[in-house]
Amino acid sequence: MLKRVVVTGMAGISPIGNDWQQVSARLKRQSTGIQIIPEWEKYIGLNTRLGAPADFIKPLHYSRKQTRSMGRIAIMATYATELALIDAGLLNNPCLNSGQMGIAYGSCAGSFDALAEFGNMLLNHTVNGLNATSYIRMMAHTTPVNIGLFFGINGRIYTTSSVSIHFPL
Repeated sequence: MLKRVVVTGMAGISPIGNDWQQVSARLKRQSTGIQIIPEWEKYIGLNTRLGAPADFIKPLHYSRKQTRSMGRIAIMATYATELALIDAGLLNNPCLNSGQMGIAYGSCAGSFDALAEFGNMLLNHTVNGLNATSYIRMMAHTTPVNIGLFFGINGRIYTTSSVSIHFPL
């Protein structure tokens, strides 16, 4: 039996804004958020220097303890979730930890910094750079798990991923 889902709040972090007012205005101006990324000059053979980064800084009210197992993607998604919960009037609502609210989130990977740490391990045969949170930050389901922990949501968590990574044996 299918149960109904109702969208009561929404938010997002994007290259053209982090709230509806910014996004709407930039869409009307046909802004894309695409820009030259000077840091990519160092990559030999890379045929583009264009990207569309999200302009995002970790919120000041997020403590180090709350975010130590999060990479940038998980922090951004957690903040977007916070904004959506505020928009819905559900932030700090008892329904969050009632077990009846869950999380469905799609991500092909966690933090790219953590992926690089594991890549370094595979390429250089050393665990230098890995720490207790490396795997948690790397896993594809890091974002919904961290959202659940951050807001006390203890219902079901569904993670979808669309990437297949094959390592040489």
